[in-house]
Amino acid sequence: MTRAAADITLGSRRYETHASEVLVTLGLLPGAGSFRASFPVRTEFSAAPGDEAVLKLDGGDGPVDVLTGAIALLRRGLLSIDVTGADAGSLLGAVRSATTFERQEASQIINALVSDAGASAGRITINLPLACYVAHQTRTSAEHVSSIASMGGCMAVVDADGTVAVRAFPARPDIALRYGREIISYRSIALPAPRSAEYLIGNGPAGSIQAPNALHPSFERLPGSAPAPGPDSRWRPAPVLRTAATASDASSAASARGAAASSRIHATCFLLPAMRPGMVADVQDLPDGPSGGPWLIVRVRHHLHPSTGATTTFEGVAADGGSFPGGLLGAGLSALGGL
Repeated sequence: MTRAAADITLGSRRYETHASEVLVTLGLLPGAGSFRASFPVRTEFSAAPGDEAVLKLDGGDGPVDVLTGAIALLRRGLLSIDVTGADAGSLLGAVRSATTFERQEASQIINALVSDAGASAGRITINLPLACYVAHQTRTSAEHVSSIASMGGCMAVVDADGTVAVRAFPARPDIALRYGREIISYRSIALPAPRSAEYLIGNGPAGSIQAPNALHPSFERLPGSAPAPGPDSRWRPAPVLRTAATASDASSAASARGAAASSRIHATCFLLPAMRPGMVADVQDLPDGPSGGPWLIVRVRHHLHPSTGATTTFEGVAADGGSFPGGLLGAGLSALGGL
């Protein structure tokens, strides 16, 4: 059996066999992806905070890019040198913008927020026209990007190459996992379904973000079909939603997000370097026979340790919206961004 390995580039040096322990944590935005690597104290080391940090993991099938970013923290002790590398999520999390955007697509706003934070944008795929959006300083840029993606029924992630991406949810599972093959242990969690549906209440309506009345105050709520607030209906103000279609889609996304989070899974596998947040997994052959998902993976942890071996632990929520039409994998409803 091939031994799992880490290939780490820090500044101008590459370390293929030096690290005694590597721990990687990845999540959807607004969280930041990071890794911690420990090296023997006598390791030749010249990198400094801010230098490039690139991590590849090999589970036996060749190296896989896992994280591209920069050194965020460096600790030197009597026995070891501990390095923490972080991806672009940390850049967005460190910036609080103060910018107002008018009559722009969500993709334009996200690209601007990412660029202003000093990060690079990858493929931004979202259909959400906004008459006005205020990137206020009570949120970080990472939180703004995540919130915008969520309203558009999408998810915001940092890919392995270090670029920020916004995409719709996969139309089918990306990966099939089997108990006894990849999965070592698991725990499923079931919670009561939310009693109340969530509605993002906009103001309008305007026919489009370019309409003359798109920026005018209005007392008419969107979506117009939203029931009055109460035990079965929870309103959340979202005045940036000025057209009927965007308010309806965002409200459907919010309700599906709450329903999906009531069913969760936590599992440990043999090292799977290619597993990332935002993937959808189908889990098969569980001993007690519950539904194998599909599960939207929201958090991943890769761990290489000399005594416990190499493992991947992931957390997921139901990628099926349950009572909400189409589920999260349906073409018309993709709604788990920003968890």
